[in-house]
Amino acid sequence: MTIRKATYHETQEILDYSIDVLKEASMGYVIPTQEKAHQMVFSFLSAGYYLVYIEKNVIKGWIAVTSTIDYYTDDTVGIIPEIYVLPNYRRQGLAEILFKEALKLLKEEGYTKVQLNVFSGNHIKHLYQKLGFQEISTLMEIKLDNEI
Repeated sequence: MTIRKATYHETQEILDYSIDVLKEASMGYVIPTQEKAHQMVFSFLSAGYYLVYIEKNVIKGWIAVTSTIDYYTDDTVGIIPEIYVLPNYRRQGLAEILFKEALKLLKEEGYTKVQLNVFSGNHIKHLYQKLGFQEISTLMEIKLDNEI
């Protein structure tokens, strides 16, 4: 088992899954199109990277790592915009292993906080809480086509 930064070719392979990642992560809230998936990925890849979990030359999962300025505090924070384990390799603890490695690297890079976004109903929220992530904000919405 190896976890390391993805090569250019591995990143291209990961991009082939971007619509699947968007579909699963957004819990039906975002209409998954290839254009939207690539738009979201390229917004963080310009300054970030993927860590890949590889076993016997097969990518089994990945986690994206980047940084941003927290709008509310003006702090520079690490960001985890994406994590994905291919369906055949789930329920083996790979997501947790990838997260721990990403958090370790972000700490080594000098970040003191790491943030992520999770859609309501996404089961991975339990892992985030297990790893120590806490809710700091909730985005709420109302559809105005309904009777008020």
